[in-house]
Parts: sequence; structure tokens; C-alpha cells
Amino acid sequence: MVVQKTLRRFLFVVAGLLVVVACTEAGFGRAPVVIRVVLVREKAQAVVAVIGSYELVDGTGGALLKKGRNLAASKVTATARGIRIGKEEWPRERLLLKVRRKAGLHVNKRPYRGNLLIIKDKDNDLFLVNVVDIESYVKGVLVHEISPKWPLAAIKAQAVAARTYALYQRQVMKDKLYDVTADVSSQVYGGSKAEKDRTNRAVNFTAGEVLTYKDKVFPAYFHATCGGMTEKASELWKIDAEPLAGGRLCSFCSSSPHYFWKKVLDLKTLRERLGDRYVLKGEPANLAVKERNPTGRVRTLVIKDKKDNTMEISAKDFRQLVGPDVVRSTNFSIALEQGKVILSGKGWGHGVGLCQWGALGMARQGYDYEKILGFYYPGAKLQRLDAS
Repeated sequence: MVVQKTLRRFLFVVAGLLVVVACTEAGFGRAPVVIRVVLVREKAQAVVAVIGSYELVDGTGGALLKKGRNLAASKVTATARGIRIGKEEWPRERLLLKVRRKAGLHVNKRPYRGNLLIIKDKDNDLFLVNVVDIESYVKGVLVHEISPKWPLAAIKAQAVAARTYALYQRQVMKDKLYDVTADVSSQVYGGSKAEKDRTNRAVNFTAGEVLTYKDKVFPAYFHATCGGMTEKASELWKIDAEPLAGGRLCSFCSSSPHYFWKKVLDLKTLRERLGDRYVLKGEPANLAVKERNPTGRVRTLVIKDKKDNTMEISAKDFRQLVGPDVVRSTNFSIALEQGKVILSGKGWGHGVGLCQWGALGMARQGYDYEKILGFYYPGAKLQRLDAS
């Protein structure tokens, strides 16, 4: 009996050591890479709560200001002297709320993992920034970007793309107040409330994996449906890298409900949405494509009024002004019929990088996530993030 107990203790210790070694080799023993996600920006106030123990420290010097437990929902405002949390005012421009419990932080009634940086800028505007480890961040993003019901290969590919994009933004924005927004300007981020088992599995499986080109992360853009061919990033942004060179013939997204689309607008709505960019005095009499790029997407549109006055506008600007949910991509034809603007197009999104519905199609055909990423980001290398 004594021998058996001793043996059990020995095996327990060995198992524990193996877990420690495995975690260290996987990168869990290192300091986690964090990302700063702005949840509230340029607002007058917000509501913050904490479940569990917390510390409030000076956001610049790190000095401990207060310890507490279970912070009830408290209004946070920027004042002339500093920052007010509930009834307490702190003469600081930055405060860091360090939360001990996982997902113990609540901002405007939504739970988040990580800590909260509270910033008051020179205009007395309030910024609330979630400082969270990159893996928890990606878990809070995935369900907003891809269906958790899709094959895991597609979800894993999306996890790597989302992680890579965030870390690129972290580099670009290192001297700013935050790295990414929580909305469509960056990637939609819903905190711990947005986590699902299947998307979390994809994040855990690919933990620390990023895409690099020439040993550097790049903005791994993605979109819903390319409509048959991916776009070159330099058509939209000042970036020129092989993985974002576009021109990939994609038959995998043909089952997407967004592969073909059609929208009809009246002239009044069109003029209202173009706003100050509409420089013609009369109503449009003709709309036509002036130039297309090598992938077939529109570069420039020409609009004429009844007196043959003309104006040009880039398809990129046209789409943003009229609305990306209306003009779903720049791969479209346009016509004016009986006072209505008829738009007929293919795909949804800018077309650069990963085609999400294409990833679904590839996964259904048996491709793994490495092959999916290799197809949509040619020349990129999949490697594990060095979190040291």
C-alpha cells in the first residue's frame, strides 16, 4: 500500500512537470502579448463595473491608488481635474483598472476579459481601452466574422487572419491611444460574451500562429465573398506585398448568397448619399463606368447631368458614400433606367486577402486551414508568434 501511494505521488509529480514543460514550450510560460481595443472613444461618459477583486493604479506611473472588490456599476466621466469613477474623482489623465477575475470587467453592461485603461484627452473626451491578451481578443472577434457552424478548417483560417491583422495594427498604432477599434473599422469585437465553444477551439488550436511575409506580419485583410477573383491591396491602400497581390481565381465562393447582387436606388437617395461630392447642378442623366482594373472591378465612374456636365468619382469613394451594404463590392455594372439607378454586381467586400465564403468552400472540399491560408495569401509563411 505504501509503495502504491508513493508511486501515485511520483506519477502525479511527473505529470505536473510535463504539463509545465508543455505549457512553456507552447508559449504559455511567457508574458502574453496584449492588444489595446478601444471600447468607448470620444464620449462624455460610460458605465463600468467589476466582479471580483480589482486594483486602480495610475495609468502613467503605475502607482497603486486603490484596492477593492466588486465595483458596482459606476458612471465614468472626464472632468476638468481628471477622471471621476462613481463618486470618486482622481486627478489623473490615465487610470488603469486591473481586474483579477477572468471576464470580471464590465463596460456598458458587456463583459470583457483583461484590464481597462481609462484615458482623458486634452479635449476632455473619454476613451475606454480594453487591454487584453491577443488570444482572448481573437475569441471575442471570431463569432462576429465567421459562423461557428462552419467547418473548423475555415474557422481556424479566420482565427489566424484575425490574429495577424490585429498584431499588424498593434505595430502601426504603437504610439497611439489604442491599437484597434471594436467595430467594423478594425474587426468587430464583442468581448467574452461573444465567445462560442467552436470558435474558441479554433483559437486554441492555432494559438500564437500568425502569417508573415519577409519575417514581418502584414495586414491579413479578409472579406465575405470575392466574387471569382481576389483584389490587389494596392488598389485600395498604400501597401504592396505578395500575399496581398490579388488575382487569385476563386471558384470556391460560388455558393455564397452574396456572389451575385442587385440594388435599385432612386436619384434623390443617390444625391443625398453622395452629399458634397455631388458637384453637378442638375439630376444625373447618365452614369457609366470609366475604368476597370485588371480584376474587373470598377476604378472610376462618370456621372453626367442633362446639360452634359460631368463629374468623376472613384468606385471606392462611391461605395463608401452610397453605403457598403448597398454597393456590396466595386465589381458592378451601373445604369440609369426610368429615373432609377440599377446596380448589378458580384461579391461582398473589398476582395483583398481571405475570401470567407471561399474558405468555407475549400473546407468543405477537404482543404485544411494551412492550405486555405496559402491559397489566399500566396507567399506568406505560417509561424508561431514569439511572445517573449
